[in-house]
Amino acid sequence: MKIELSDAVKQLLTRLEDPLFVRAVLSGQRRNMQPDYERVDIKPVLIKDELKLQIVSSDGKKDITKNVEMDFNFEPLFLSGYANLQVDTTTESYSVRVSKKDQAIAGISKVKLTRELSHDRQKQRMLPESNQIFKALEMSDMLGRIKPTKMDKYKQVDEFLRLMSQLIDGQISDQKDISIVDLGCGHAYLTFAVQEFLKDKYQNVSILGVDERLDSKEHNEKVATKLKVKANFVAAKITDIPNQKVDIAIALHACDTATDDAISWAVKNNSKIIMAAPCCMHQLQTQVKQSPEPWGLLTKYGLVKERLVDLMTDSLRAQILKLLGYKVDIVEFIGGEHTARNLLIRAVKSDSSVSDIDRQRYIQMLEQWQVKPYLATLLEHELKAAAQI
Repeated sequence: MKIELSDAVKQLLTRLEDPLFVRAVLSGQRRNMQPDYERVDIKPVLIKDELKLQIVSSDGKKDITKNVEMDFNFEPLFLSGYANLQVDTTTESYSVRVSKKDQAIAGISKVKLTRELSHDRQKQRMLPESNQIFKALEMSDMLGRIKPTKMDKYKQVDEFLRLMSQLIDGQISDQKDISIVDLGCGHAYLTFAVQEFLKDKYQNVSILGVDERLDSKEHNEKVATKLKVKANFVAAKITDIPNQKVDIAIALHACDTATDDAISWAVKNNSKIIMAAPCCMHQLQTQVKQSPEPWGLLTKYGLVKERLVDLMTDSLRAQILKLLGYKVDIVEFIGGEHTARNLLIRAVKSDSSVSDIDRQRYIQMLEQWQVKPYLATLLEHELKAAAQI
């Protein structure tokens, strides 16, 4: 139901003071407003026998935690530009969505939650180690503990889900159905984790896993049968996948230009969210014969040149997406001790127009380094239409 935003915020703040208050979540971005963080979580905690409210603010890269008194004034925070506001008690969820026309739409639903007051510093996992999918994927043992050899993979999946959740909360949380395409899915660790994570958030979760290897397809279909879940897998090149509706396109460590194929496919199919973690990158490396000065100071060292061009490749990918109307950032999605390939390109489709400075920087970079990214070739028509490049 439509409601004045000020009245909606009063309702939310009243529930914060309720003895049965469990949690509050602020996410998304109102039109023409820029809140300080991507997401804010609030919950009650008991510290040294004193009840306080814990605020966890996330910018997509790190979390900042602060504990405040129960009478803390939250009104400025709730009015600071978040598009999705939700406060849950043990029995009721009150949510407010602010539309592009700045209209507040409120909803109330019945829930059954537990009020947990422990001040646990242990990081909460998006899916617990004991979840059935990890056993089906042979990542966990009979006691539901992740095997030591699979812990790095588990942490990668966990952080990927965490970063994906932030984008979903801000963009497509109000949909009933959601479609996911995993491009270069391999043995589908991430594919099944995404489906498991989203199944309680949407009425229908459509999953498609794509990988060139036939043995991967056969393996993944066996796992899907074991889990009794509906998921489709195909053995094909990304470029051969027919056009179809997709809300989220993901590509975790697709090698070299396969990442570009994945991003290109996602763009051409109007994916609302694109999440790509690149792997090895060679295409641009072969193009850089000479570097503009004073960059020769770095590129004369082979290892430094390789890393510099890797960063250039991902930056150009991000810039191309930005020129095509996506809001883009590049984040570290897992510590370097778990994998050397730990950058994640996150892109959210928006209605923003292309700025002259973004266009000029992109053109100047290509001219100065005498390179042309493979992604630019794949999306040549789209770049010309959107940015006259």
